[in-house]
Amino acid sequence: MLQAVLADFRSWGRVHILTTLDYRLSGISLTADRIIRLRHEEYFGTIDDILAKSDAALIIAPESDAILSRLTALAEYAGVQLLGASSDGATIAANKWECSRRFTENGLPTPDTWRSNFAQAAMDAKKYGFPLVIKPIDGAGCEAVSLASDISSLKLAFEQTNLVHKDFLLQRYIAGMHASVSILVSANRVLSLSLNRQLIKIGNAFVYQGALVPLQHPQRRRALELARRAVSLVPGLRGYVGVDMILTDEECYLIEINPRITSSYIALRQVININLAEAIWRSCRENSLPKNIFISGKASFCKEELSVI
Repeated sequence: MLQAVLADFRSWGRVHILTTLDYRLSGISLTADRIIRLRHEEYFGTIDDILAKSDAALIIAPESDAILSRLTALAEYAGVQLLGASSDGATIAANKWECSRRFTENGLPTPDTWRSNFAQAAMDAKKYGFPLVIKPIDGAGCEAVSLASDISSLKLAFEQTNLVHKDFLLQRYIAGMHASVSILVSANRVLSLSLNRQLIKIGNAFVYQGALVPLQHPQRRRALELARRAVSLVPGLRGYVGVDMILTDEECYLIEINPRITSSYIALRQVININLAEAIWRSCRENSLPKNIFISGKASFCKEELSVI
């Protein structure tokens, strides 16, 4: 994803690009004017130094353990223009329980969801009924997400994750097609770019395998509209945002909001008629969204492979 974003900024040619990279990833080639190698023990000090020299920052980080929110807050404290959500927006969207609550309160379709913990999970699961999806309150990329069809698989899910010592969510499992909507957000407008298929292996552990862009589905128009409405419920979202959902023949069910660039970017940039990095910059810096967008062909992203049709 980082390689794709940097390539788009380089193609646009209007900015001086500085990026960070874990020092252990020495074999990765990046298109940037300067690459700063990061070590864990020097991480936040190095980030502070970089922000002090920057005019704008696009933060690519997971929501897990508030990493995205904390890094965003550092940029805000340094007075740097964000090319993405504010720290408040990232915090709200990263909280899957809060998103579920907002969807429900505003009458948007979403699976029934309950907050639980290890001590009461078995009792709650029997009360609500199987099958259930178990997921962390924050997280990314299907991390620690499991499907439980009975008490035995519920116990197995706990053995395979780190959810024993923290609250988590139990969510009604809905059989359907996993999808996402890629969105651009300015200060006062929300623009849906594409409906994407998410390639997810479902089992005792969910595995994210990639994406197909675009997805043609009978619920496409409703999915795009619901995604726009969902994003409007979270103040502070800007730039590129992803909305995950489940599509059935009858309905679209909102799952969560990703307040950041998602992996679908890798495929979408191959088939859309705009430079996505430029569009992100203009949506955040100039409060401007692109016009006359169209998608030509299809592209799929499967882990380390990309194909364009």
